[in-house]
This record gives sequence, structure tokens and C-alpha cells, in this order.
Amino acid sequence: MLFLTSFGAIVIFGLLLILVITALVLASKSESNLRFLIWGAIILFVPFLGAIACIINYYATKNKVKSA
Repeated sequence: MLFLTSFGAIVIFGLLLILVITALVLASKSESNLRFLIWGAIILFVPFLGAIACIINYYATKNKVKSA
């Protein structure tokens, strides 16, 4: 079994919060209003996977724009 102390839970929650905030900031910088609302909903309803997907999408499209 996995036993999680209160300190461990706070650390995991803090890292997740930082990840979600970073993803929301990156989405707001690179997307239009409608796409930002869609990404924001995905990030808030599925926090870990949505944030990771948004960050990957941000850097993938950023590299495409630079190379074109």
C-alpha cells in the first residue's frame, strides 16, 4: 500500500498547482480566446493530463512557427 503523509500530499498538490498555472499561462499567450477557453476547460477538468498536453502543444507549435 502507498502511505502518503500530509507533507507528501502538500508537495504533490503544490507541484500540480504549479503545473496547471504554467499551462494556463502558456495557453493564454499562444491561443485565441476560444481556443484558450477550450484549453482552460481541459486543464481544469483533467488537471495533470490537460496541463501536460497543453505544455507539449505549446512547445510543438512554437517550434513549427520558428522553423517556417
